[in-house]
Amino acid sequence: MLDRADLINQLAVSMGAGKLVQEKTQASRYDAKTGTLYCNGMQINASVAVKSIEYFEAIKQKCARKSDPASMQLVKIYECAIQSIKMMQNPKVRALLEDEVAIKQ
Repeated sequence: MLDRADLINQLAVSMGAGKLVQEKTQASRYDAKTGTLYCNGMQINASVAVKSIEYFEAIKQKCARKSDPASMQLVKIYECAIQSIKMMQNPKVRALLEDEVAIKQ
């Protein structure tokens, strides 16, 4: 019996999606050598990461102007995203992840 994802993919192919549908969903991964994150069929490289930081900084500043609890929670969420992206691009973290991948191979 087909699982849900296979059934949806087959339906999409039958409706003409063809090559747009992947056979199986690929797991997200981070390539520490290049600093590229691969997820949901996309490549998120360093230039996209920089633009993401700029975007989140701008939105965070808008939220920080308000003093209600929901806005303050959003400030924390955006700061978490910003710091996560920065950490992903940190040369020391990238070196550590490269070593981890080398050990597994």
